Amino acid sequence: MEQNNPKKENKKAVAWLALGHGMADCYSGFINPILPFIVAKIGITLGIATCALSISQLFSSMMQPVFGFIADKWRKRFFIFWGMLMASIFLSMTGIARNFTQLTLCLVIGGVGVGFYHPQATGLVAKYSGEQTTRDMSLFIASGTIGYSLGPVVSSGITSVWGLNKLPFAAIAGIIYAFLVFLCVPRVKKEEFVQNRASFRTSLFDILKNPIVRLLIMVSALKSLVTSGFSVLLPFLWKDMGYSAIQIGTVMFVFLTAGAIGTYLSSKFEKIVGYKKIFYVSLCVPFLLAILFLYSLKTAPLLSFALFVAIGFTTMLSMSVNMVLAQRTMPQYKSMISGFIGGFSWGIVGVMLPAIGFVAEKIGITTTLLIISAIPFVLSYLLRYLPDDIGENADAK
Repeated sequence: MEQNNPKKENKKAVAWLALGHGMADCYSGFINPILPFIVAKIGITLGIATCALSISQLFSSMMQPVFGFIADKWRKRFFIFWGMLMASIFLSMTGIARNFTQLTLCLVIGGVGVGFYHPQATGLVAKYSGEQTTRDMSLFIASGTIGYSLGPVVSSGITSVWGLNKLPFAAIAGIIYAFLVFLCVPRVKKEEFVQNRASFRTSLFDILKNPIVRLLIMVSALKSLVTSGFSVLLPFLWKDMGYSAIQIGTVMFVFLTAGAIGTYLSSKFEKIVGYKKIFYVSLCVPFLLAILFLYSLKTAPLLSFALFVAIGFTTMLSMSVNMVLAQRTMPQYKSMISGFIGGFSWGIVGVMLPAIGFVAEKIGITTTLLIISAIPFVLSYLLRYLPDDIGENADAK
């Protein structure tokens, strides 16, 4: 069947990978809205809780380039299967963690599962997309963002209705889907990929010495700084203001869904205005919106909600374009590149979470969020060093 209609089979593969991305990221989004309630249950502080998140990010996002390197060499579907299983089981078990060690263990193993899935799945999407890489990558990343936005709704809904101890039942859907993705995504032939015979050390230095890729990693990290900062800190502020877990989860869902819409539309906007203008909007506009959002947070809740959603939309507007440009720049490292753009860059922010948490305890959450949103605005100046166009087969010098 694949030989008779390869385009149809490729579309099916992209669809299954995109849906799987949404499922994996749904579990990844579980923790933020319920973290204040887990913290209250096991008796730790905001700063200590962010340490657990940071350790998780260190083992998941920061290791994605390694997973991507292996995926570029090893063409089996190992990562998409085991990644889904680990993410669904262990991130669902955070609800029954009884102490900091158990919470950290669940976050680390579950986070590694999420890290397993991303590089290989992203590389496979690039392989199956053909001439529609930017469109399909937009769909793939948007699906993950939608899944991530559903995570807070699912976890906070279960917590509000049945309690934290029932959260492990959420793993059932991921276990079933892991087998479905493994069965429905076809085996990959080695010769169908751009061959990369370099060692990990050589590959790593090739990627990091490329000035375009370094800037694209920076752009991804700055977007992560805003998204993660607001996602982690605001639930604590809203809890103190008297909002329930389900209210917090719903707001986070709309925020992240707006980001998914921005991600999906990025390829369309890029064709109209060019990728650099999309990047400038993504780094600069959220700061201006954040000022208005934080000013109206207590005095005009509905207005602040609308501004919060706009922050999510604009911050993620350049995500898929960023990924495709990086893969076009160094096509021989598609999975490894995705590990840097979609994992390592976010892991950098994850490692910073303890410092961000402790700073928020000292100077306040609103002030910390204002500083976080200002950093991309200031560093957007560096975008001038990106070329005006990165073609399909660009090879940056």
